[in-house]
Amino acid sequence: MARRPHFEISASVVRQLGDELVSDEVTAIVELVKNAYDADADFAHVEVNTAAHLTLAGTKFPKARGFITIEDDGMGMSEDDINDGWLVISLSKKREMKAKGETTPKGRTPLGDKGLGRLSTQKLGDNLEIVTRKDGQDETTHVAFSWKEFTDDKGLSTVPIEMSEAKSPRRKGSILAISDLRNPDVWKGASEKKLMTDLSQVISPFEAARPFLVTLKIDGKEKDLGQVSSQVRNAAVGKFTLDYRDGVLEVRGKIRLAKFRGNQRGEDLEFFEKNVVASNGRDFFSFLQGQKPVVEIAHSKDPGYFVEFVHRVSFSSLGSMESIRNDAGEPIGLADPGPFSGEIDEFLLRNDETGLQLSGLSEHSTILDTVKAHVGVKIFRDGFGVRPYGVNGEDWLRLGAQQTSGGSWYGMRPHNVIGYIKISEKENSKLKEKTDREGFVSDPYSRNFTRLATHATSMIELFYEWIRRAYNSYRISRIRPDTPLESGKEIVRKASSLAQQVSAYAQTAEAVERAAATAKNKIHNVSRKIEETPLLTSDAERELADLLAEARDALSSSTDLFAQLQAYAAQGRDLANMVRTVAPRLDVLNDQLSDFSELAGVGMLAESLSHEVENQTDRLMQRASSASEKARKSAPPNVDLVLFAQEITSIALAMRRQIGHLTPSLRFRRDKLEKFRVSSLLVDTQTYFSERWAAGGASIHLDVADDFQVRTNRGRLTQVVDNLFLNSEYWLRQSEPDAAGPCVFVECQAPFVRIWDNGAGVDSSVEASLFQPFISLKPKGEGRGLGLFISGQILQSMGCGIALLHEKNQHGRRYKFELDLSGIVDGK
Repeated sequence: MARRPHFEISASVVRQLGDELVSDEVTAIVELVKNAYDADADFAHVEVNTAAHLTLAGTKFPKARGFITIEDDGMGMSEDDINDGWLVISLSKKREMKAKGETTPKGRTPLGDKGLGRLSTQKLGDNLEIVTRKDGQDETTHVAFSWKEFTDDKGLSTVPIEMSEAKSPRRKGSILAISDLRNPDVWKGASEKKLMTDLSQVISPFEAARPFLVTLKIDGKEKDLGQVSSQVRNAAVGKFTLDYRDGVLEVRGKIRLAKFRGNQRGEDLEFFEKNVVASNGRDFFSFLQGQKPVVEIAHSKDPGYFVEFVHRVSFSSLGSMESIRNDAGEPIGLADPGPFSGEIDEFLLRNDETGLQLSGLSEHSTILDTVKAHVGVKIFRDGFGVRPYGVNGEDWLRLGAQQTSGGSWYGMRPHNVIGYIKISEKENSKLKEKTDREGFVSDPYSRNFTRLATHATSMIELFYEWIRRAYNSYRISRIRPDTPLESGKEIVRKASSLAQQVSAYAQTAEAVERAAATAKNKIHNVSRKIEETPLLTSDAERELADLLAEARDALSSSTDLFAQLQAYAAQGRDLANMVRTVAPRLDVLNDQLSDFSELAGVGMLAESLSHEVENQTDRLMQRASSASEKARKSAPPNVDLVLFAQEITSIALAMRRQIGHLTPSLRFRRDKLEKFRVSSLLVDTQTYFSERWAAGGASIHLDVADDFQVRTNRGRLTQVVDNLFLNSEYWLRQSEPDAAGPCVFVECQAPFVRIWDNGAGVDSSVEASLFQPFISLKPKGEGRGLGLFISGQILQSMGCGIALLHEKNQHGRRYKFELDLSGIVDGK
């Protein structure tokens, strides 16, 4: 009878799979330590010896040189567990446990689920042995095999494996032994140092994110895995926490006054010491309370810190959050990655005496070395790092992209920051790691997780930017703001006048000095006569002698003062000459300052223009596309109109490209004013956006209850209205549509225009700062938070205003914008 056809697998394929499974020795060690965690161990002791023979009792490879052992006190395995599970490639009871939501006796959700972890051992050495005893049993099992047996000419089931009962005093747990190391040099010298750094980053050095003890010994020497002590963390100049749960992200932070010292020198540092440090920040905090904060601030309750803030935002309020979809491709809810928390510490890497005092350490180098070793914000799942996030300073949160230029102290610098985000297998099972353990699988859950984390750091940066502006304003308000910078000619005139006065005083002083010298000689003669002929002087003359001596001394001092005055007069004349030389430079500086102010203003206009060009060219192309479609469908087709529409589209695209190279070097003309009915502008806007939204099903309801006429630049008012419509367009796409479908409502009631939509409304975290620049819940790249700010500036320039009304929608949020156009109403 012919043999039944069946698949077989070459043993070499398994070896190849294991070799490709992990990228390096650190990943292999971590995978094995994770197995100890999954076995409910309290510890995992890792020992590496690069030269000695394996000392494991009963080893099957006594001549193998170099070994690694990993010992734990976990649940261990029985012989049946080994035969039915450990020796079956890719079979994992952990996967079944996780699918059912089960945990270990200690409540741990297993980290492994692929059944491939033991294959990673071949990255380390050629031989593998395990000695294990299951909790509650008396038998200890010893298993041994060599990866060298996994060759092309063998089927997987024919690879020789030795299994026997071992004599061991162990009560429970396992010892995994890998011998005949493949790369002993990686554990030595400079390679060892790098390996230690990498290992200390993927086994959490933070106590709050470390679930059990891991120790390491190399060639007989205990190695410190570099734990970050609370003492070092106490030295942070800024401490921030993020916590996401129940659909709400909360970001908290606090900073020390030393943050404001920055790189200040000279007068700036003197001002800081005199006005900020001297009052322990009280005067500055009083000033901050008069500003409009972008987050909720308070004086820090921690005596070592100055100000703290809190920001809360709901998961559903953030822009571009992705949904999970059913088989038909319809969204059925947002992809929630599960609750997580984290801490970020920022340090001053130069000498920070206050930080050193707060830490209680004696050497600043301890802080520097710790920050250098653990730089970056890492992700730890149940205490084990998820690579590459934050490893070796990898900047997955893009702190470097947010960093301000030059020597500014305001933003978080990637190399000054350490921290972590803590996730768990139980709470964050939707965050799947790639098979090679190099990052999360890219899906809506991981992308939403990243969006939440980057929003948290963006809010920290926004707080820093706000407090930077506030500090600059505070400094200006305290440095005699009423003292103008005078022209160079005026300074020369005053300096010359002062020099002339000093010169006149000097001439007068010369005459006085001559008279004083004469008086001094006379007094000297009288005093000498009295002293030399005491018998011939009267009692009155003798009494006068002491007074004359005092007068003589006074005149001598006056003569010295006159000499100094002569020197000051000469210096005054030199100073006047210097001022004459410097004055033209001051005039140039004044002109440059004026040009810079003008350029900054034009720059803001340019940024406003670049912000709006895409919106307006989009409108132009939409209209051109609509006209082209109508021209094609006409009978006969209007070829000329089609070509014209294509030309318009081409020009609009060219405008978009060129706006990126805009040079703000032209003076802008005053906007042209015209009279028109507000209803005509609203109808025009309705027509445009109705065509734009035709495919998406969104509608516009326009209610002109009380029309009125205005006199202003139509384009700029259109810009304001368009911004509100575009905001509605974006946020309606992020919301689940109600029964009526997405809709924008417009109400015209002189002198007001009110615009709102049936989306989620404005999140409470930003409603107080909505019209400030750079306030946005959209992700970077999709919005800079300038639209409403620019709209407010445009309306303010017209004598009008914009407000978010206090009325709330069914979601309990404010949602209705009101334009007050009373400043441009035309009464005729």
